[in-house]
Amino acid sequence: MEVEEDLSNLSPEELKKKETEKEARLKKEEGNGLYKAKKFEEALAAYDEAIAIDPTCMTFLLNKAAVYFSMKKYDECLEECNKGIEVGKENMAPFEDRAKAYTRCAKAYQKKKDLGKAIEMCKAAQLECYSKDTQRLMKTMELDKKKRDKFNYQDAEKAEEAKQRGNDFFREKKFPEAIAEYEDAVKRAPKDAPIRNNLSAALTKIMDFNGAKTQVEMAIELDPTYTKAWARKGDIECAFKEHHKALDSYKKGLALDPTNASCKEGLRKVTQQINYGRANMTDEQKQEQKARAMADPDIQAILQDPIVQQTLRDFGENPNAAQQAMRDPGMSEKIQKLIAAGVVETA
Repeated sequence: MEVEEDLSNLSPEELKKKETEKEARLKKEEGNGLYKAKKFEEALAAYDEAIAIDPTCMTFLLNKAAVYFSMKKYDECLEECNKGIEVGKENMAPFEDRAKAYTRCAKAYQKKKDLGKAIEMCKAAQLECYSKDTQRLMKTMELDKKKRDKFNYQDAEKAEEAKQRGNDFFREKKFPEAIAEYEDAVKRAPKDAPIRNNLSAALTKIMDFNGAKTQVEMAIELDPTYTKAWARKGDIECAFKEHHKALDSYKKGLALDPTNASCKEGLRKVTQQINYGRANMTDEQKQEQKARAMADPDIQAILQDPIVQQTLRDFGENPNAAQQAMRDPGMSEKIQKLIAAGVVETA
């Protein structure tokens, strides 16, 4: 049961205000019922009556904004929210109500695909009254905006222009400037393998081999038939003294293009390093190379092969059996990879 409020001690002005608020509230409740019944035009009319009765209450304006939102009339929704915010500020409305108005603005801007303004409205709502729901909404929109901006930034023609500027800087040995242009080109055309290969080349010039390796591996992932990328990958692996990997990379490049000069020269150099390089290494360098190789999943897989294990034992116990096993191309390649990695020593 509704408890009747004692109005006997109120002044005539206070009594009139109470009656006005009650009348406006009844109209609002009428509008709520019509809104739930999806009778949107009738609901708007009821809320307008409530506003006419009590123009100092921002809630009625927010009710109208909610109706317009449901009707997908987002500009009208924003207009009512902004009116509500002004009324709320003028009449010292609760911070929570003002925050709700800003949040509704954010959702309307989100529907209009203006994520920048939507995020701005969320921030304004949080300044009025912090809400976890609004914070989650803002974070979601920030991620969406980042993805959308990234996609909208893509432009093949502008990517080519940035690439050519990068090439010019590279030829002038202005490597930081070249990297900046190549990075912009990558953003413009993220699936362009040659651009990533160029970026990898520039990164090696400033000794950023990890970054160079990442870019060239992405280039190969985008285009496994790109021979220049295989040559670049081999060069970087040589810099890391991962000779077994470099051997593979150069061979894969030559399988695609047997005439590729970079892969030919790279294969010659890495073979020379394998045959003679370890002779000039200190014991510490040899152990470091071996430890790095033992962490490689490919090397681990080879060492776990029972046939490989037997062949390695045969080198010391049964050389004839070992030589017989090495006639198999697959076994020979595995053993050569272990030698290149520094896991197996040759006399």
